[in-house]
Amino acid sequence: MACNLAGKTALITGAAGGIGSAIAELFDEKGIRLALTDIDVTQLKEHAGKYRQEPFVGKCDITSRKDIIATVEKVKDHFGHIDILVNNAGIIIPSLYEDAQYDDIDKQVAVNLLGPMYMTRAALPVMKDGEGGAIITVSSLAGIVPETRSAVYVATKFALRGFNLTINIELKERGIFAGAVFPDSVNTPMLRYEATHGGSPLTFLGLPQQPEQVAEAVYRAIVKKKIELYVPYSTAFFSKILACMPWIFPPVWRMLERSGEKKKKKFQEKLEKEDML
Repeated sequence: MACNLAGKTALITGAAGGIGSAIAELFDEKGIRLALTDIDVTQLKEHAGKYRQEPFVGKCDITSRKDIIATVEKVKDHFGHIDILVNNAGIIIPSLYEDAQYDDIDKQVAVNLLGPMYMTRAALPVMKDGEGGAIITVSSLAGIVPETRSAVYVATKFALRGFNLTINIELKERGIFAGAVFPDSVNTPMLRYEATHGGSPLTFLGLPQQPEQVAEAVYRAIVKKKIELYVPYSTAFFSKILACMPWIFPPVWRMLERSGEKKKKKFQEKLEKEDML
């Protein structure tokens, strides 16, 4: 795909959230036409007025194949084609795996894994009818290394990595590039939810990134055709080295969790102070 993306059409899932909204803002600045979807269509419509170009806004339950297929058809009817798909929607329901509720397992798999797979499958025929394009998945550092109290979330992100690497090979002849962005913790409502609902201490080890940094990585992945990008970039080396030595996880993780627990408490205290203002 050409470096100048002005005039291209991007379909973004989970566009009402912190990262999704930041991606939409950046794409709008670059002249990319926006098709924004989320289950929270009210929030989408509230954001719509801030964009330079009028976006397509549609409610889409990423767990429903019927919704996904209908959404892709509506975007095709509205813009004529789809050049960029950003699989951004995701959820986490923290808990020790032994305490995980079956419905919570199903929901995370449906949103985080099956949703992007279904959306990609539905969008491909429309993308193939055009001049190629790009599919970018917003994953997580938890797709490279484990994260306690998040076993199901981790499983979905590990699976997405394999899915992404495979379709990137398969779709090359079609002129469609597939890449993924792996952020560390990001300052979003989801991070605040994790802080107050038993999230993993490992999530709080580093300074939270801003949604805009993830958005920049998504854009860079498209124009530079980066199969994998990490936010911040410094996490890539350490994470990949650890991933090659699974036997080191138990002792190292116990040490990291102790440090993460202290930082998690500080983050919780910060949230409490903000709530008091």
